[in-house]
Amino acid sequence: MWPFKKNTSSPDQLPIDGPWSVGEGENDGKVMIVRANTGYREFGSLPGYEHQAGIAIPFRAPEPTGLPSWEENAQLDEVENAIRHSMQEQAESLLVAIITTGGMREFVLYTRAPEQLQKRFEQLRDRIASHEMQLMIQPDKNWEIYSQLM
Repeated sequence: MWPFKKNTSSPDQLPIDGPWSVGEGENDGKVMIVRANTGYREFGSLPGYEHQAGIAIPFRAPEPTGLPSWEENAQLDEVENAIRHSMQEQAESLLVAIITTGGMREFVLYTRAPEQLQKRFEQLRDRIASHEMQLMIQPDKNWEIYSQLM
Protein backbone atom coordinates (compact mmCIF):
# COMPACT_ATOMS: atom_id res chain seq x y z
CA MET A 1 0.00 0.00 0.00
CA TRP A 2 1.40 3.44 -0.92
CA PRO A 3 2.52 5.66 0.67
CA PHE A 4 4.34 3.52 3.18
CA LYS A 5 4.06 4.87 6.69
CA LYS A 6 6.17 4.17 9.73
CA ASN A 7 4.64 2.71 12.86
CA THR A 8 3.86 5.60 15.20
CA SER A 9 2.39 3.71 18.11
CA SER A 10 4.98 5.11 20.52
CA PRO A 11 6.12 8.74 20.96
CA ASP A 12 9.73 7.59 21.34
CA GLN A 13 9.62 6.58 17.65
CA LEU A 14 8.81 10.13 16.49
CA PRO A 15 11.56 12.27 14.92
CA ILE A 16 11.10 15.14 17.40
CA ASP A 17 14.76 16.17 17.01
CA GLY A 18 14.79 16.05 13.22
CA PRO A 19 16.43 15.95 10.75
CA TRP A 20 15.66 19.57 9.89
CA SER A 21 16.05 21.38 6.58
CA VAL A 22 16.20 25.10 5.79
CA GLY A 23 14.66 26.63 2.71
CA GLU A 24 14.50 30.22 1.49
CA GLY A 25 11.88 31.80 -0.70
CA GLU A 26 9.75 34.90 -1.03
CA ASN A 27 6.39 35.93 0.43
CA ASP A 28 4.78 39.23 -0.65
CA GLY A 29 8.16 40.52 -1.83
CA LYS A 30 9.87 39.72 1.48
CA VAL A 31 12.39 37.03 2.32
CA MET A 32 10.83 33.86 3.73
CA ILE A 33 12.87 31.27 5.60
CA VAL A 34 11.27 27.92 6.40
CA ARG A 35 12.89 25.45 8.76
CA ALA A 36 11.09 22.12 8.59
CA ASN A 37 11.45 18.83 10.42
CA THR A 38 11.79 16.56 7.40
CA GLY A 39 11.63 13.46 9.58
CA TYR A 40 7.82 13.63 9.53
CA ARG A 41 7.70 13.21 5.72
CA GLU A 42 8.18 9.48 6.26
CA PHE A 43 5.10 9.29 8.46
CA GLY A 44 2.51 11.18 6.46
CA SER A 45 -0.20 12.37 8.82
CA LEU A 46 0.04 10.89 12.31
CA PRO A 47 -3.03 9.26 13.86
CA GLY A 48 -4.22 11.29 16.82
CA TYR A 49 -2.32 14.45 15.83
CA GLU A 50 -5.29 15.88 14.00
CA HIS A 51 -5.06 19.57 14.95
CA GLN A 52 -2.57 22.03 13.54
CA ALA A 53 -1.50 24.94 15.69
CA GLY A 54 0.35 28.09 14.81
CA ILE A 55 2.11 30.26 17.35
CA ALA A 56 2.80 33.61 15.71
CA ILE A 57 5.23 36.14 17.12
CA PRO A 58 5.30 39.59 15.52
CA PHE A 59 8.75 41.20 15.54
CA ARG A 60 9.24 44.33 17.60
CA ALA A 61 11.51 46.02 15.05
CA PRO A 62 11.84 44.06 11.79
CA GLU A 63 14.57 44.86 9.29
CA PRO A 64 13.48 46.20 5.86
CA THR A 65 13.74 42.60 4.61
CA GLY A 66 11.02 41.58 7.09
CA LEU A 67 13.52 39.53 9.10
CA PRO A 68 14.49 40.20 12.72
CA SER A 69 17.63 42.07 13.71
CA TRP A 70 20.50 40.05 15.20
CA GLU A 71 19.53 41.24 18.68
CA GLU A 72 15.87 40.35 18.27
CA ASN A 73 16.78 37.03 16.68
CA ALA A 74 18.67 36.11 19.87
CA GLN A 75 15.51 36.84 21.89
CA LEU A 76 13.44 34.77 19.46
CA ASP A 77 15.86 31.86 19.88
CA GLU A 78 15.10 31.91 23.61
CA VAL A 79 11.36 31.96 22.86
CA GLU A 80 11.83 29.05 20.45
CA ASN A 81 13.60 27.01 23.13
CA ALA A 82 10.75 27.70 25.55
CA ILE A 83 8.17 26.65 22.95
CA ARG A 84 10.07 23.45 22.16
CA HIS A 85 10.39 22.53 25.83
CA SER A 86 6.81 23.36 26.81
CA MET A 87 4.81 22.24 23.79
CA GLN A 88 6.59 18.98 22.99
CA GLU A 89 6.45 17.63 26.54
CA GLN A 90 5.35 13.98 26.46
CA ALA A 91 4.93 14.37 22.67
CA GLU A 92 1.50 15.96 23.18
CA SER A 93 2.39 18.37 20.39
CA LEU A 94 5.00 18.18 17.65
CA LEU A 95 6.92 21.16 16.30
CA VAL A 96 7.16 20.48 12.55
CA ALA A 97 8.19 23.83 11.02
CA ILE A 98 9.22 27.40 11.76
CA ILE A 99 8.45 30.14 9.25
CA THR A 100 10.16 33.53 9.36
CA THR A 101 8.83 36.23 7.02
CA GLY A 102 7.11 39.59 6.81
CA GLY A 103 7.92 40.79 10.32
CA MET A 104 6.89 37.64 12.16
CA ARG A 105 7.91 34.12 13.08
CA GLU A 106 5.38 31.29 13.17
CA PHE A 107 5.87 27.96 14.87
CA VAL A 108 3.84 25.21 13.18
CA LEU A 109 2.78 22.33 15.41
CA TYR A 110 0.48 19.33 15.32
CA THR A 111 -1.20 18.21 18.50
CA ARG A 112 -3.15 15.32 19.93
CA ALA A 113 -4.24 17.49 22.87
CA PRO A 114 -5.53 20.88 21.64
CA GLU A 115 -6.95 21.90 25.04
CA GLN A 116 -3.63 21.13 26.76
CA LEU A 117 -1.75 23.04 24.06
CA GLN A 118 -4.00 26.04 24.73
CA LYS A 119 -3.20 25.87 28.46
CA ARG A 120 0.53 25.50 27.85
CA PHE A 121 0.42 28.43 25.43
CA GLU A 122 -1.30 30.67 28.00
CA GLN A 123 1.30 29.77 30.63
CA LEU A 124 4.11 30.41 28.18
CA ARG A 125 2.61 33.73 27.03
CA ASP A 126 2.45 34.87 30.65
CA ARG A 127 6.16 34.04 31.13
CA ILE A 128 7.52 35.61 27.91
CA ALA A 129 7.94 39.34 28.31
CA SER A 130 10.02 40.09 25.21
CA HIS A 131 7.30 39.52 22.58
CA GLU A 132 3.57 39.24 22.02
CA MET A 133 2.38 35.77 21.08
CA GLN A 134 -0.75 34.67 19.23
CA LEU A 135 -2.20 31.16 18.96
CA MET A 136 -4.40 29.60 16.30
CA ILE A 137 -5.61 25.97 16.37
CA GLN A 138 -7.50 24.31 13.50
CA PRO A 139 -8.37 20.78 12.39
CA ASP A 140 -5.86 19.35 9.89
CA LYS A 141 -6.16 15.57 10.07
CA ASN A 142 -4.23 15.07 6.81
CA TRP A 143 -1.38 17.45 7.69
CA GLU A 144 -2.07 19.65 4.68
CA ILE A 145 -0.23 22.66 6.14
CA TYR A 146 2.91 20.57 6.69
CA SER A 147 2.64 19.14 3.17
CA GLN A 148 2.47 22.65 1.68
CA LEU A 149 5.71 23.58 3.46
CA MET A 150 7.54 20.53 2.19
